[in-house]
Amino acid sequence: MENIEIFKTQDGSIGLYDKALDEVFHSKFGAKKEAFEKFIEPSLFYKDKPTKILDICYGIGYNTKCALENFSNIQLIDCIEINKELVLKSFEFEYDDKINEIIKNNLKKPDFIHFYIDDARCVIQKLDKKYDVIYHDGFAPYKQSVLWSEDFILKITSLMHENSIYCTYNHSKPVLCALYKANLTIGKVIKENKTIATIASFNPDLIQNKYSEIELGELNTKSAITYRDKNLNLSHFEIIENRKKEVELSLLPTLSQYKKQLTKQFQE
Repeated sequence: MENIEIFKTQDGSIGLYDKALDEVFHSKFGAKKEAFEKFIEPSLFYKDKPTKILDICYGIGYNTKCALENFSNIQLIDCIEINKELVLKSFEFEYDDKINEIIKNNLKKPDFIHFYIDDARCVIQKLDKKYDVIYHDGFAPYKQSVLWSEDFILKITSLMHENSIYCTYNHSKPVLCALYKANLTIGKVIKENKTIATIASFNPDLIQNKYSEIELGELNTKSAITYRDKNLNLSHFEIIENRKKEVELSLLPTLSQYKKQLTKQFQE
């Protein structure tokens, strides 16, 4: 792992820093805390139910490990990660010994946890089952837009049933717009009066803190134009450049124009 640096986060759990991308895998405030607050807690609807989980961008497994710790009836976890070395060493990082042993055993002989070590865009096209909970935890779009295109997100949502729950830390407008176009109800995960993550489902009854109509209106502005990767094979640079051109040519209002128009309507 020559491009990876290890550091301890404030809750004592291990975080990683990717030198090549100049990006951290986890919050400095706590990798385990972040996994629970942004992924596990929003999906606790399935805490005691038979549960099939898809963990996109497994990393060193905090979301999967935290799910194993908090869910009582997990039937299946499919984990996608492009970095083989991270996966093979994931049970060596500090966590509950019993949980790490489960990971280790399933790496040696897959039981209910299966690892797909490949580009997530390739894997997602081969999966043909429905998941109850999906964790989407890739690097941010400005580093890896390939993991956040509208086309990739549509593939992800095709693996959801009516009561499935999708969780991600990402609450950028292009990602929210992609989820909205997929006909999901989207909501905010809020801590200390701040939006820290996103939860979405086809079933609106499962979503608290739904985005308001005014907030959803922001998704019809230039700022929410999605990343596009029709054949799921473009490079990060190509996706970013194509979006930049689309924004420049778009006749949609800017976010500031939308907000000014709202203010004007309220004053009339």
